Amino acid sequence: MKRLGAAVLVMAVGCAPLDVERRTERGPLLRTYFEEKALNERIPFATTQVQWPQLTLAFSSSDICRTEQHGEYAEDIISTHSNTGAAAAVSTGGILTVLGGTLLVGRTMFSDTPNRSAIDEQGRYGASSRDVATGWGLGLLIVGVPAVVAGIVQISRSGETRETRKTDELLSLREVPCQPKPVDGVVELAGGPGPQPPPRLTLNGALVLTADEVRRLSFVGLALDGTPVTLEEEDLDRLETFRTCATLLATPVDPEALAGEARSHPDRLRMKRELARGCTTLPGAPAQPLLEAIEGALGSTAL
Repeated sequence: MKRLGAAVLVMAVGCAPLDVERRTERGPLLRTYFEEKALNERIPFATTQVQWPQLTLAFSSSDICRTEQHGEYAEDIISTHSNTGAAAAVSTGGILTVLGGTLLVGRTMFSDTPNRSAIDEQGRYGASSRDVATGWGLGLLIVGVPAVVAGIVQISRSGETRETRKTDELLSLREVPCQPKPVDGVVELAGGPGPQPPPRLTLNGALVLTADEVRRLSFVGLALDGTPVTLEEEDLDRLETFRTCATLLATPVDPEALAGEARSHPDRLRMKRELARGCTTLPGAPAQPLLEAIEGALGSTAL
């Protein structure tokens, strides 16, 4: 009987299930770092440089490098262990244990006389009241004590545990040209509405165009040996500004014509003023006389 009670006790404690709820809390940023990786995808690029009245396109073959910015954080994993039946097990087991113990302690109060109203096939009388009380007491203890112990163990194992670890998060991702190498080839000025200009050869990785040539040529894109050329946003803006100024600065400054335009189409002249201001960003561009004349024409109409 004792061995059976011990076995039941071990099984009850060992098999007592716990409900586990886990949550993650972000901690402080520990550090940031960058990782750069070449994708081995070399493509042609072009950069622009202006020295009025010339525009220089410098061609290079560049790889694409993927730059990743990572953040390393501290992260807490909080596990909450609970069991809703632990209190009930302690309560029920306690009641059963008290009843069983009471029966065992008070078994001497029961009669030890066999139950003569019952007899088995071997001629033995039924168990006495004391034996019945002892059996019930032991049975209740066998059930009650493991329940109490299991409930106490479950309650003691309940609570929160915190585990801190490092976690990595991708903050940003950029793909930029890297490892440039000058390259020569045949340049095509393609995509314009008019006839396509004849192809041109680079010299030392560069192609020089004058303002007069750009004004006459019609193109929207570049290709090197048949492969489209990529321009960064800054270089593309500089190319478009040079193209605009090549047309805007080709006409001699006529203050009288500008004064008439200020009276008839002031909004159009204000737009031309903004274009002239953009031309002042090109080194050597003679945009200041035109800008001053426009300012004077607009100022005279305001008086």
